[in-house]
Amino acid sequence: MAKIKNTKSSAKSSFSGVDKMLDTAGWFGLIALALITIFTYFRSPDIIPLHFNVVGHADGFGKKIMIFAVFAIAAAIFMCITLSIKFVFDPSKATLVPNKNFDFAIRTIRFIRLIAMIGFIYILVVTNLVVDGHVKGLGSLFLPIVMVSLLFPIAFYFKRTMSPRNKR
Repeated sequence: MAKIKNTKSSAKSSFSGVDKMLDTAGWFGLIALALITIFTYFRSPDIIPLHFNVVGHADGFGKKIMIFAVFAIAAAIFMCITLSIKFVFDPSKATLVPNKNFDFAIRTIRFIRLIAMIGFIYILVVTNLVVDGHVKGLGSLFLPIVMVSLLFPIAFYFKRTMSPRNKR
């Protein structure tokens, strides 16, 4: 009896080791953020810094329950990026032809998601340090570092996809 070949198309986009590492690190970042949020809530006084100005000094204070709003914002960002990877950049809709730019776009988005989680973790750790009186705020380099670390991968992606070598 002859075997019937399956002609149904399958995605060629790969889920490489780097992708798995970025995905796992992002989820660990979200879990770490949840644990740090709970830790911060139980060890903090009733009033904590909730906002930092452009140079990184604490300039807004509020009730410690608002620390969960920071986590909610971070979790919402994380989930929106995760859902965009799952539904907007759905690898099952990819063609049979491997597309390196498509794979690199998903990897870039995973990297940005991880950087966002690291930024929120840093904010909560510094909030604890401000409460303890060890530091005055995030530091004047926080905002430039965050901007560069979020925009550099995007710029690198566009440079890479626009290079003549990748237009094949």
